Amino acid sequence: MAGSTMASKCPVRSTGTNEFPVIDFSRYENDPHSVSSEIFDAASQWGFLVLKGHGIPKEDVDEMFCLSEQFFRQPQKVKQEKWLNMKGQGYDLKESVIGVHEACCFGNVADANLTSPNFSSWWTPERRKRIEQFRSKCQLLSNKIFEAIALAMGLSPSTFIEAHSPHKEPGNALRLIRYHPLAAPPDPKFPRLCEHTDWGTMTFLFATTPGLEVRTPGDKEWVVAPVVEDAIVVNIADGLALWSGKALKSTLHRLSWESVPFDRERYSMAYFINANADAPIKILQRASGTGEGMLRFVETPLSMSATFGDYQAVRVKMIEKHDTHITEDELRVDPKFLEMVKNIGVAHGTGLSVEEEKAKEEADGLLDAAQVA
Repeated sequence: MAGSTMASKCPVRSTGTNEFPVIDFSRYENDPHSVSSEIFDAASQWGFLVLKGHGIPKEDVDEMFCLSEQFFRQPQKVKQEKWLNMKGQGYDLKESVIGVHEACCFGNVADANLTSPNFSSWWTPERRKRIEQFRSKCQLLSNKIFEAIALAMGLSPSTFIEAHSPHKEPGNALRLIRYHPLAAPPDPKFPRLCEHTDWGTMTFLFATTPGLEVRTPGDKEWVVAPVVEDAIVVNIADGLALWSGKALKSTLHRLSWESVPFDRERYSMAYFINANADAPIKILQRASGTGEGMLRFVETPLSMSATFGDYQAVRVKMIEKHDTHITEDELRVDPKFLEMVKNIGVAHGTGLSVEEEKAKEEADGLLDAAQVA
């Protein structure tokens, strides 16, 4: 993705759980319709929600944070043994228009990280096993949320699940993140994490300290997402916004230097969910004649045949085109799909149009300097 600083000077307001959507998912089994409706309302208005009672044990989350901290405390030469590859595996370090932080990413299909050669030697087989077990639990939770959203939209419970097999590429990615402290203030062009939207279908964020800032409904202001004990933040991503005909909202979010100062550190984990590359792109729209208390969505024809693999290739082309680790051959995409995604009407990772992104990068003289992964 490319960074944007257009709204970076907007004031940030703290928000409590009385305003930000907080949903207890432990009620879903006994009251699926009410909980599904709450999730849909939050996803369509905010694009974000805090999920309690999600079923992933606290000790498992704590263990992931422990592994994360242990890894990031290793010498830099150990962490940098294997850099992030096109499968979403390996170490990543950013000090650019994207942000200032480091990460270790575990992407690709289920269990692929058990044998991948693209990890530091610090990641022993047992540590990799624990990572894959955690990824599996996140994937099962995502299926339940997809089912709930489908229920609220009057669709078959398996509508979204069928396009998210954990055994098909590109797979989901667990990203361990450390916002490392700096000895001095950074280049003013570099944000802590640029304002952006995620371009998969849904994201889980695990954090124990505040920092995440989200645009409110109506795109009126930035607010700090609350941290609720043993809960996770769930946000809708561009792929699901596209699929739902924008009934579900993909919302800009960021971390600012005000929320995570240059001399402080912060740990978080993001689990990025992606539709299967071979899943056909379908656009839903609300059926006519349905009232406020009754939702039913139906498929609407596309002007061309396309898959989420086409969509994902285009997003890499658009958002990660400056990555020095990615060759032009790897970024080659069909122009007709590139044009299709430019016109889908959801965010391109910055809230700017493609043309505005290019113009801004050229004006800032950052086309060659941006280091993106």
